[in-house]
Amino acid sequence: MEKALLEENVEVLKQAVGSWMDRRLVLMTASQFAAKGKRMDGTAFLKVSDLVKKSTSFFSPLRSIYYPMTGLILANGNLPDEEVNRLHRNYETLRSAGFRSSVFTYIAAFLMEDHMDPRRINTVHEEMKKYHRFLTSHDDYPAAAIIAKQEGQVEELVHISEQYYKTLSENGFYKGNDLQFMANMLVMNGAFRKETVSNVIYAMDELSRSGLKVKQMHYSSLCVIALSGKLKEAISYALELRDMKEFKWHKDMAIVAAAVFVSQEYVDASTGLTAAIQALIQAQHASVAAASAAAAASAGGSSGS
Repeated sequence: MEKALLEENVEVLKQAVGSWMDRRLVLMTASQFAAKGKRMDGTAFLKVSDLVKKSTSFFSPLRSIYYPMTGLILANGNLPDEEVNRLHRNYETLRSAGFRSSVFTYIAAFLMEDHMDPRRINTVHEEMKKYHRFLTSHDDYPAAAIIAKQEGQVEELVHISEQYYKTLSENGFYKGNDLQFMANMLVMNGAFRKETVSNVIYAMDELSRSGLKVKQMHYSSLCVIALSGKLKEAISYALELRDMKEFKWHKDMAIVAAAVFVSQEYVDASTGLTAAIQALIQAQHASVAAASAAAAASAGGSSGS
């Protein structure tokens, strides 16, 4: 783990965006670049964020998350112009299929693969409602997009997610959106496996025993850590990150950042579940972006009431 590079990337982002970008996203984005051994370019970040902002209307939901979306686009590593065009193309595809206009629709559009049938994503979302009618809402569009990417019948895929949700809730995990998102992420690992459940539970227990406070916001990180098989490294990194000044006011992000570093190490050294782990990293970043979006939406609703 390159601490110096992480520190540099955090400072570059802070100088570029000031207090306008959620600090959790600053840490997440800076960690993703540092994990890949890349230095951030503040000017390039602002250029892409301006591209995202100007690509839409003043009242578009995208306006409230153009910094988070910039982080997702840059971390993806593709050409920004092409990514922005793809984002809007997918968004319009989802809207034409009946999806609500929301920040979560944009995040789902980013997670979509080209030529994906929006009706499949909608079917996944409706199937999720069958298990969690009051828990599932438009903020679950990104999760529906994640599941829809997998091969197989929608009913079977969502059932796998529900098996993880139910089993983990019976083993110390709190029911709610974070657990639902984690269960959806685990679908990317294929069929339901008791071994995967055991690995996730063991990861949570070991992190707690090491003095790290595991919260519901960490569930998606636990998923990444467990599947990477690098629990010891994750604990070591999280403890080290927690003591860095950059994490002073956001110590709960230490586990999230540690998951980013170990997952990238896994990808760099493996030819096994590489695609699944990469998808999990992207989903985890989207999860943080979604949390930021929810906070922004809440703030907007409060100011407008």
